[in-house]
Amino acid sequence: MTESLAKRILVVDDEEDVRILVCRILRDLGFDVDAAADGAEALEKIAAERPDLIILDLMMPGVDGWSVLAELRRHSSPPPVVVMTALADYPTFARVVKEGASAYVCKPFRFHELVATCQGVLLAESAKAAPLRADGDRRRFVRRPLMVEVRVLSREMSPIALGELMNLSFGGAQVDLGVPLEKGAPIRVAFHVPGAMNRLTLQGQILWRGPSPRGFAHGLSFVNLSAEEDRQLSELLQSA
Repeated sequence: MTESLAKRILVVDDEEDVRILVCRILRDLGFDVDAAADGAEALEKIAAERPDLIILDLMMPGVDGWSVLAELRRHSSPPPVVVMTALADYPTFARVVKEGASAYVCKPFRFHELVATCQGVLLAESAKAAPLRADGDRRRFVRRPLMVEVRVLSREMSPIALGELMNLSFGGAQVDLGVPLEKGAPIRVAFHVPGAMNRLTLQGQILWRGPSPRGFAHGLSFVNLSAEEDRQLSELLQSA
């Protein structure tokens, strides 16, 4: 069992069928899994023993997922949260990110995608203590772990590839793709939120490229952001 699979995950969802199925799949993969049927039960279990990761539904009776996220912000070292929700719109996504979640998964979802997201978030948490790359963006800005699907476009807005954002800062991000892009290439990154009509698109330039489980990791620096894009990026990264 690898280190990433020897972790404790708390699954919080009021839908019993979803809760049982997600727990079963994660246990089969070697995770230590606990479950809660609502936010109140989740907060009790978090207080008793901090999980390594929380999978959190938003819409629950009584203490909902938003309340759990708000309570977690009071912790000095809160566990990372993967939000899974049927609310597929950009305002919900933006609020989830602002509230401190590390990933956003829309219902209905494919289980292998949920598992891959959980593994990615856990690996990102483990990598926090690793030495940073010696590039300017990493020296100036702290990058926040954030996993969400993105579309990579050319400067002329032609599609290049569907990829995954791994982290985000005021100055740049890491995007993992199945195809390699050349250093210095100008691109645009569009946050892909299913069901959302208005998506934030940021212009950047590739700074470095390296291997990743998805294929190729790319570090990019944001350039020539409009005032509105800069405002939306700041809104995402500023804590609630």
